[in-house]
Amino acid sequence: MKSLFSSELFKLAFLSIIGLLVGYQWHNVWLGLSVVLVLYILTLLYYYRRYHAWLLGGGRDKKPFTNMFWATNIDQTLRLLNDLRDEKRLLEADVEYFKESFQALESAVVLVDRRGRIDWCNLAAKQLLGIELERDRGQLLMNLIRAPEMAQYLESQTFETALEIVSPKTADMRLEIQAAVFRQDFKLIFARNISDIHKLETMRRDFVANVSHELRTPLTVITGYLDTLSDHTDSLPDMWGKAIGQMLDQSHRMDSMVEDLIWLSRLESLPATDEDIEAMPLEGILTSVVSDARLSAEGSRIDLEMDMRSFEGLSIELAMPIQIRGNYAELRSAFGNLVQNAVKYSGADGDVSVHCYRYRDSVVVMVADTGEGIDPIHIPRLTERFYRADSSRTSTTGGTGLGLAIVKHVLARHDAELEITSKLGKGSKFSCVFPLSCLKVAKKTAIKRIV
Repeated sequence: MKSLFSSELFKLAFLSIIGLLVGYQWHNVWLGLSVVLVLYILTLLYYYRRYHAWLLGGGRDKKPFTNMFWATNIDQTLRLLNDLRDEKRLLEADVEYFKESFQALESAVVLVDRRGRIDWCNLAAKQLLGIELERDRGQLLMNLIRAPEMAQYLESQTFETALEIVSPKTADMRLEIQAAVFRQDFKLIFARNISDIHKLETMRRDFVANVSHELRTPLTVITGYLDTLSDHTDSLPDMWGKAIGQMLDQSHRMDSMVEDLIWLSRLESLPATDEDIEAMPLEGILTSVVSDARLSAEGSRIDLEMDMRSFEGLSIELAMPIQIRGNYAELRSAFGNLVQNAVKYSGADGDVSVHCYRYRDSVVVMVADTGEGIDPIHIPRLTERFYRADSSRTSTTGGTGLGLAIVKHVLARHDAELEITSKLGKGSKFSCVFPLSCLKVAKKTAIKRIV
């Protein structure tokens, strides 16, 4: 291309010299030069017009007759056009492949443009969402799926977690919605039928709740008779006294497990409502939890530390303590479970400390102990129901194996997370990490208090 451009410049210079010579013969140099240059420009415009007409035809017509300069440009343009056509064919083949793949899915797939209008959908969208491509293409998606929670989900642009909604096609169907950003502002929406999973989960929750309630009456009867027998162990053989004591301990443990199962079932089945949310002093809840733990574990050292300096800059009122928004019974249950666990696994000589402080954009309530610690391999499963890092502790600690599961559910209902760190032989730390938005902070003297 560079040599072609140089030859064209040489050609222009040669024509200019001829024009000057002709003008010299006419006794007007500028007239001769102007005539030659005008002829050269008219020739360029003529060839350009033919080139432009060929381009408007998409480069599919026969190449026009031009000079060497324009012929070379046409050849290069034709190569680029052929490459673009090949890429377009490959892209169309890929699109058709993905469309055929999406058509084979049982889940509904809907492509929505930047204006929220349906651009494409697969056949499953008709069964799950009631959307047909030929009928609804170009329609606003939210005009067909009237679910406020889905509108908020798509507008939020945060698609890390899925959304559950009732199918607009039938009220008996539950759908799991997962969206992703596609081609800039386009959204690719997947809808999966989870009705069977939802029914099984509901059956499981109902079964646990019903069984827990039904076990209450026989356990009360059994515990009552065992209490009566334990008061008369003096008149029974020693072996019976020991057996009655063990049965009474296990009945109390079973009673605690039933209470935890009922509480856990309530957390799973009842959604959190604004009516249950209130602002309460965070220090008051922790002080109450620590006081109860001290009464039930005499001799254990349990300290509460409120780091008020870390909350500076968040005050909005005067002379009031830091308050947290949430459900009092649930938060007290979560903090109480963590403190009681720390006391159990720290032993008689162990120390337990409860710290409350601000860390970046979060407020942390951390319960630390000096117990045996937990092998890191067990930490990811500690919040599972009935999971124990050491099954030998069951008989000695009397726990139900549901405490951390309750903590996890309570924190999830308060948009918080549970973080666990532990080292064998160096104790454990359980941190409840709340967002700052859950606090109602008021100005108070910036001091560090030890309760």
